[in-house]
Parts: sequence; structure tokens; C-alpha cells
Amino acid sequence: MIVKAEIINQPYSGEYIERVYDISSPWNSQSWSWIKFTNENSTEWYGNFRGFPKGVAVSSKYDAVLVLTSDYLFRLNANNGELIEYEDQPQYQHITVSPS
Repeated sequence: MIVKAEIINQPYSGEYIERVYDISSPWNSQSWSWIKFTNENSTEWYGNFRGFPKGVAVSSKYDAVLVLTSDYLFRLNANNGELIEYEDQPQYQHITVSPS
């Protein structure tokens, strides 16, 4: 289960396990965001998301991770990192999760 997520600079390719979260659209920007995820067993892996990074938050209450970029708002399953849903061209500027 993902317990921590943070925006980082692009890691060296092949240095860590990476997953690409890209939505096929002619309106996509050329920007990418990199998020470092830490699981409860302290293993780390990285996600590449389309768009300039704006924010990331983990909600243990809803078992979800929200990643906000200039292109999309991604909602991931915190148990396995699978994409649950996304919203294109989000109007949000920031993202936070309140304590449960």
C-alpha cells in the first residue's frame, strides 16, 4: 500500500521501477511529472504522469492517491497503483488531503 508520494525531478532511467500514466489525447502537453511512491514496506517506485506537476496527495481513508498535473487529475488505487479514473484539463490549482 502506498503511504507516501512526492514530486521529484526526473530520475535516471532504469534506476528504479517506473510506471507510465499517459492518456492518449491530441491536446496533451509535452511536459511530464515524476512522482516517487513509497509503500508501507519501504519499497520505492516511480510514476511518470503527463503534464507539469501541480500536486500530489495520499488519502489513507479512501485508499487513493491523487496526482494533479497541468493536463490531468489522476486518481490511483493506493493498494496497487492502478489508475482508477482521471479528469482531463482540470481547473484545480492545488491539491490537499485533510487528516482523517
